[in-house]
Amino acid sequence: MKNLIFLFLMVVLASSCSGSGSDEGDTIATYITISSDGGNEKLLGNSFTFKIKDNLNNDITSESQIYVNEHLINGNIYKPTEKGVYTITAKYKSLPVNPISVTAVINDGINFKHRILYEDFTGTWCGNCTRAGARAKNLKSLTDDGFVFLGVHGPSGQDPWSNTTTTELEIFKNVTGEDLGWPTMFLNRSIIWPDTENYTDMSLPLALIKASSKIGIKIASTVSGNILDIDTRISFAQDFTGLKIAAFIVEDNLIGKQKNYVEALGPPTIYDYVHHNVLRNKLTSSVAGESIQDTQTVISNEYSRAFQYLIPSEFNRNNLKIIIMVLDGNGNVLNVREEKIGITNNYEFL
Repeated sequence: MKNLIFLFLMVVLASSCSGSGSDEGDTIATYITISSDGGNEKLLGNSFTFKIKDNLNNDITSESQIYVNEHLINGNIYKPTEKGVYTITAKYKSLPVNPISVTAVINDGINFKHRILYEDFTGTWCGNCTRAGARAKNLKSLTDDGFVFLGVHGPSGQDPWSNTTTTELEIFKNVTGEDLGWPTMFLNRSIIWPDTENYTDMSLPLALIKASSKIGIKIASTVSGNILDIDTRISFAQDFTGLKIAAFIVEDNLIGKQKNYVEALGPPTIYDYVHHNVLRNKLTSSVAGESIQDTQTVISNEYSRAFQYLIPSEFNRNNLKIIIMVLDGNGNVLNVREEKIGITNNYEFL
């Protein structure tokens, strides 16, 4: 009877972890992809650096021809002289490629650095979840600190780092429903990054990274004993309405075992897998965020919000971070920032 129950649980876990067990596919290159380091939108005067990879994650930039608006460029760096949208394509042998668009914009008024949010609903038991982790690694290699990663572990009872906040977030994003399971990846809370065997194509997140933001975030925190005091400030370079703030505590570099179905990423069980920015708790009253009064979100104003958090003894303080995000009325992340506890940073003016 115990053996039957164990077999049933294994089947449930395998079916919950969506996708197949194969990797990028084979040993033959069948297509190529184009990416723009740091994102597809930059301020006029900055250069775009393009990378070309095949579906096996081989960097073939030096062997490829790159075209901007159908004109061959020398090398892989292009600096626009006018604002506008540019179409980028490439040739390598006879492999197909999807063009991308990049945009040069003018720096008007006050601007701040922009980041996107990458939420990964993952589980140590989920063999396909290593693809989501590989995506974060690949995205980091292509961005200049252009995104904040949030690892949401679950479900309750199946992952050692699940907790009431991860469960609340899973319910809020319907990850426990019939349509979504593990892994599920959201960009800016509103866009699902489809879980496919291709974990090297970064075109979707790179297209979301803007050259700048009209919302600036700075974080200051101090630790006294086991008490963490946080002072968050948000500055606005234009008028906004209907905004929310959401804040979380995460712990980086947690080492543990991870089930793996993707042969290219390691053995069936990876015992020293590094789990990044694991969600530990929320600071705002809801994972959906708290409303900011419209009178506070006007141009040149600075909104402040204080939090206090009791640090559990089992947490590694050296790896704890604060994540602050600002969302619009529909729950889309407009800007996000992270910082280690005990550090004070400044606004990132451009």
